[in-house]
Formats: sequence, C-alpha cells, structure tokens
Amino acid sequence: MTAITISDGTTTVTMPRTDQVTDAGSMVYKETTMASGRVVRKVTGFRAGFTYTYDYVPAATITSLITLLRTGGFFTVGYFDLDGTDKSGTFSVEYPQFSLFKFVNGVAMWYSCTLTITAQGVT
Repeated sequence: MTAITISDGTTTVTMPRTDQVTDAGSMVYKETTMASGRVVRKVTGFRAGFTYTYDYVPAATITSLITLLRTGGFFTVGYFDLDGTDKSGTFSVEYPQFSLFKFVNGVAMWYSCTLTITAQGVT
C-alpha cells in the first residue's frame, strides 16, 4: 500500500504507509415517504471515504498534519483506492485520533492513530 498525501496547495503532509484501510464511503440519497406509507429513495451517488489505521505515527508528522488541518477547508488527497489504483481527489480530513504517546529510540511517536477522509463530491 502506498502512503497518502494531504495538501492545501502549498503544504503537503505525507502519512506513513499502512495496510489497515477501512472503506468509510456512503451512498448519498434522498428518501421521501409517500402518502401510502411507501418509502421512495432517489440515489444521487456514492461519496468515497476511507479510514486509515496506523500502529504508530511520528509526532512531527501529526504536528504537521494538525497545522495543515487548522487552515480549514477541503484538501487534495493522493490515495490508494480499494480497486488497486492510485487516485487523487478533494476530501475533508478529520483530525487524527490517537491514544498513546511514546518515545522510541529518542523519536516521539503516537500509537493507535486513525485518520478518516471523506470526499467532497459524489460520484
């Protein structure tokens, strides 16, 4: 699996490689309940999303990522899609979740990190 990159056009953060990826995409639709009680669903499309889980991430990478995320808005994310191809798109990126801080050989690391990205557009 390749590493994902998150960019705002001037700054780019490259996350470490991981093989722990969960498809967090969702269908986008509008449901209407008819007078008869029947529910009608109009599907607009699919909004891609992924959750990446890392065993550890260097603290410097997390700091760079949080600094980037504080600029707000959507980001250009280069990612490895579940269909086996490298892709790029505009995504919202949630703040990373992490649970344990530790020094390994003098390098600060965050363990049990997760990062969720959700596409801006619908396909």
